[in-house]
Amino acid sequence: MWKKGLFGIGCVLVFVVSVVVHAPASLLRLAPLPDAIQIGEIDGTVWHGQVEQIRWQNYTLGPVQWDVQWHRLVTGATFEAAIQVRSPDGLRGKGNLGFNGSTLTVSQTLVSAPAQLLTGAIALPPGVAIDGTLDLVLRDAILAESGCQQLQGQIQWQHAALQLPMRQLENIPAQAALSCENQGIAAHGEGQSASLSNKFSLSITPSGRYSVSGWLKPGPDYPEPMKAPLSWLGAPDQQGRYRFSFRG
Repeated sequence: MWKKGLFGIGCVLVFVVSVVVHAPASLLRLAPLPDAIQIGEIDGTVWHGQVEQIRWQNYTLGPVQWDVQWHRLVTGATFEAAIQVRSPDGLRGKGNLGFNGSTLTVSQTLVSAPAQLLTGAIALPPGVAIDGTLDLVLRDAILAESGCQQLQGQIQWQHAALQLPMRQLENIPAQAALSCENQGIAAHGEGQSASLSNKFSLSITPSGRYSVSGWLKPGPDYPEPMKAPLSWLGAPDQQGRYRFSFRG
């Protein structure tokens, strides 16, 4: 009799495990999400699946793929997943996300996007555009509801260039180290080349407000006709630096 009982319990356990393992990803629609977030078609399972498109206000992501590291739920009571994301405007990203009920962790993450995406966020003068690729590298980050707790990473502007009315300015060095600052996110960077030197600081508060400030200094290889657009930033200081500051 006891053998039949164990066999019955075993069958129930197999059934339960099968249901959990093959649970459809569409169950994610039951999650409480803000009304502003619109979720497109969902395929796969809750452990390995894909959302075709995610829309929030004027932003669109998708497809978004995930692969849950289920062993982390057993060994560390932490939900952890490998994520891959793309967007129609050229953004690409992949990395590891974790959540233990109170904090969100991000590790070994790379997000790459065309620099032109910043055009809508920064008030550039007429006829001026930015070019190149922005790479965000996060080695380790811990974010809580109160804000940034730990952050190690950097931003790199690859193939940096400015499109100006008369020509294109290339060879602009720009990279910054990331850290937590007053529970917000801070970036501090500088670069130097024969054409242009720069130094800047960027901060983003937990509420989403941002401020960026710094300076640009033309070098000996900076084309003389291209100095005119810099007057949009005001007159240079005694060291020839054009200072800038934006908030939003």
